[in-house]
Amino acid sequence: MIRSSLMRKMPPTGLDAIVQRLAELYKDDGNMRVELLMKLTIAPDAEVTKIWTSWKTLLDSPELEKKFLQGVVAGLGSMVPAAGGSSSRQPAPQRFQLFWQALLRLPPIVAGSFLTLPSNVNLLGRDLWGSSLLVRHCYRGIFDRMMGLHSSNGKKRFVITGTPGIGKSFFAVVLMGWLVQEMGVSTFLVEFQAKRYLFTREGTDKKVEVGSITDFMAELEDPLTWWIVDMGKGEEVPACTVLLASPDQQRYKEFLKFPGSSKLYMPVWSNEEIEECRMQLYPNLDKEEVEKLVTLWGKVPRYVLEKAREEWTLISLKETISKCKWEDIISCIGEPEAAPEASHKLVHLEVVDDKLYNKRIMMPASSYVVEQMEQKAGHDHVKQLENLIHLSIGTPAYAATAGVFFEHYAHRRLQEGGSFEVRQLYPPKRAPAAENIQILNVEQCSGIHTFYKLQEIKEQGDNIYCVPSNHNFPAVDSIMQPQFLFQMTTTQKEEVKVDTLNAAAHQLRSKKPRLYFVVPARIFLEFKFVRGIPTEIEQWVLKVKGMK
Repeated sequence: MIRSSLMRKMPPTGLDAIVQRLAELYKDDGNMRVELLMKLTIAPDAEVTKIWTSWKTLLDSPELEKKFLQGVVAGLGSMVPAAGGSSSRQPAPQRFQLFWQALLRLPPIVAGSFLTLPSNVNLLGRDLWGSSLLVRHCYRGIFDRMMGLHSSNGKKRFVITGTPGIGKSFFAVVLMGWLVQEMGVSTFLVEFQAKRYLFTREGTDKKVEVGSITDFMAELEDPLTWWIVDMGKGEEVPACTVLLASPDQQRYKEFLKFPGSSKLYMPVWSNEEIEECRMQLYPNLDKEEVEKLVTLWGKVPRYVLEKAREEWTLISLKETISKCKWEDIISCIGEPEAAPEASHKLVHLEVVDDKLYNKRIMMPASSYVVEQMEQKAGHDHVKQLENLIHLSIGTPAYAATAGVFFEHYAHRRLQEGGSFEVRQLYPPKRAPAAENIQILNVEQCSGIHTFYKLQEIKEQGDNIYCVPSNHNFPAVDSIMQPQFLFQMTTTQKEEVKVDTLNAAAHQLRSKKPRLYFVVPARIFLEFKFVRGIPTEIEQWVLKVKGMK
């Protein structure tokens, strides 16, 4: 019935081709195929002819065909490019023109500073983006890496991904600025929210046009064009292409198969970046308020700055934790690109190499997340932790997360106090013939102090357990007056940051500081002396109770 109806309504020259192409495109989606056929059945002949004329220009690009046909279903068929022109292509609203003019007038963009446009101009012309952004140092690092790959290896297709909420979309503004200022680029096609915006300059002539996601095909055929796609899939076109993507690899796995494609990772923010941005762009937020949010969310500006006072965000975090199982965390660590987006509230992507930006590890988002997952596990937590540590031995991807969960467990045990087996470490030539295991009695701590500067340690009493605000603090993970330095580890240490260790030791009142490597039982007897540590700092290894 559908075919006979189409034969009555559609021009005969396009009928067979349309039916055949729909069968090919949607061989696994019968519902979509039927919906399109019904849509074309009721369309006027002139409209069907126009649709088919436009459709034929996309026959070599299945993804573009499907986007085009989605528009047809939504009643947007008349907005797609017709043969010989582009019916939806038109001047963009004034706010986009103002942004482009302001961007071209900017002084050199410097990493670590704020890119600021006139107060009446929004970044990328987007209403809610404001007029200023922090130019992160990683933006510069990623840009330099892209340009290096582009010039030396001919790479022209890039995926930039990372933890949701860290500002990947804002990178588009800085990228455009540097490409204009340093590379002389004059044509950008920026795609977001199902529209495309063409930014061009030729001499003193500056234009911005807007169109549908099937417009501007001629510009995409130009290798001098830079196509920036925010949360889209991209296509194999001559234009240099940048996808700003979530960690969900389904969005870009086909793109990475194209020749000359690379994937780069954007790191989460640092405490310093969060504070700079708070002072400059969110002065209404208290420093302590933001620091508290960081302990819950981790260093993601969307939640600790932009939505700091929106109660629903914290509710969503708690709901995510309540629904999340231990197995979900492990899965997200092992295969982050396949994990549900909600999982990335609990596990963050951290960049390993800040020069290449091509390696990452997955870490729990915050101490709060670790604590909540421990509580959910109850009595099973220790067993889960032992399994995770064992898993990390053969699978390095799990090592960082195993270390974080173990560190949190070890902190709790030390804060509770009690008796711990310890042994002193010596250089190989001085090592005793037999292991001399001793008992260290630690009093339950009377308080916990989170320090932001090492100098704060001097002011603390003997029974205060001091932990750094930054979980990446080098050399030590906790300190107790008058002589204890603790470093938690699930593997043999080869070295420590000596400068930071010395600085920490100098905050202790004792003249004989001790560094305790806090370890699970399985490596307690095997743990060896670490070279390079000053001799005035004694080295010991401490076995955490309650674990194998």
